[in-house]
Amino acid sequence: MNKYRVLVNCFDRAGAPIPVTWYGNATSPSDAIQKMNHEAQSNGWSVGKIICVQQRKISQEMEVAA
Repeated sequence: MNKYRVLVNCFDRAGAPIPVTWYGNATSPSDAIQKMNHEAQSNGWSVGKIICVQQRKISQEMEVAA
């Protein structure tokens, strides 16, 4: 699982532009876009243009017992 940030231009129900940055965990860039689309639609927004998708791997730290 990786952390993603998706920068996108959305429009509200009145047609006003809204710059949106979505943050979340996903398995791939297309999965991140799909999750962002779902969240935007649940807010009543339509997606205009995806600007970029950025990925950061989640580092798994191990604890050492002392």
